[in-house]
Amino acid sequence: MNMISGLMNSNRQGRLPAWIALPALLAALLLGGCISFEGGPKPEFREVLLQGSGNDKFLLIDIDGPITNNPMLIPNVGVLPGMTARVRQELELAYDDSNIRGILLRINSPGGTLTDSDIIYHSLMEFKRTKKVKIIASMGDIAASGAVYIAMAADEIYAHPTTITGSIGVILPHMEFSGLMEKLGIKSDPVTTGPYKDIGSEFRPPTKEERRLIQEMIDSQFQHFLTVVKKGRPRMSGQEVEKMADGRIITAQEAQKRGLIDQVGYLDNAYKRLTDLAGFPEASLVRYANSWMTGSNIYSNTFPIEFFEF
Repeated sequence: MNMISGLMNSNRQGRLPAWIALPALLAALLLGGCISFEGGPKPEFREVLLQGSGNDKFLLIDIDGPITNNPMLIPNVGVLPGMTARVRQELELAYDDSNIRGILLRINSPGGTLTDSDIIYHSLMEFKRTKKVKIIASMGDIAASGAVYIAMAADEIYAHPTTITGSIGVILPHMEFSGLMEKLGIKSDPVTTGPYKDIGSEFRPPTKEERRLIQEMIDSQFQHFLTVVKKGRPRMSGQEVEKMADGRIITAQEAQKRGLIDQVGYLDNAYKRLTDLAGFPEASLVRYANSWMTGSNIYSNTFPIEFFEF
């Protein structure tokens, strides 16, 4: 996972920054206290019916692309809000709807930042606890690293027969250019207030002590990741979770065999299971959107877009 990214080279849409400053890694991981979904102005999203009928409803939420709260600019059109903000907005709307009976969490992501993954996971867990509803996750092409982290909020996890998942782990990307700089006759000579202020500098190799400090931090974040997976997969022993948490990616079939997911199946199978698990076999499936229409079936995106006004 990327506090960093599990599969950072999968940044297909340019929504992840090329690097993440080290101080950001030291930010608080957990949101203190409980999330309140009450109060505040509500986003101007509207409900789109995807299938079914009746007052009882299930909400489709997308985790698609790199997990980050960075908005994505669409030139000459508008901007997509960051994933963390969008998911939170959708949950706020769903919180005020007494007819929401559960969430279908559709995941297609290579991973993302540790903090954003944790915020989305934490928000889903609080929503589930507060509303007393069920969540089923359905994995698409890829659900790796931070996507696995978020999936742990689900009561059950489905994966498409061709899904690639796993990549449980933490990485801090680091490049070092001191050899090139020496050839070019360039020298870095920073003035700092302490011996570790320029830790992680790309202009010199890290010292043994600096590497030890960074490794301790990464290991601490990794243990938190493991704790979330162990909580979300109670049928797996701690040793089973740790054995597969070496960064490897695995197929859906292997993930089911190891207990990381519950079933190999299609999105429709996951939705049918959600309706049965929640006890509302006859209900509507909806998503939230605003002015950007992306279709009206179970495979439609939930992304809203804010248009520029010229």
